[in-house]
Amino acid sequence: MKRLAICLLLALAPAAASGQDIDRGHQLAQRWCAGCHTIERSPADARADGVPTFPAIATLPGMSVERLRASMNPLHGRMPDLSLGKREQDDLAAYILSLRPS
Repeated sequence: MKRLAICLLLALAPAAASGQDIDRGHQLAQRWCAGCHTIERSPADARADGVPTFPAIATLPGMSVERLRASMNPLHGRMPDLSLGKREQDDLAAYILSLRPS
């Protein structure tokens, strides 16, 4: 559950995410995040357990790289320490941002 929360927090600003690997981010999300979060575009509705979906995280007002990185910090408390590198975080964020409505 904590792994998925980290993944949701990885959404970056669209401009920052454009150079990252969305497909790799999706693979990482399937591996680390899907156990707790809905990682696909549909359904975008809230889950009954209160864990935000990736599409919901992608559309949060004021979502930024900084906010996402802060939430991935093991000191945050809700997320496990996945020991993701910057590149992995960026790829996950690029995938999450790709779920924003056009």
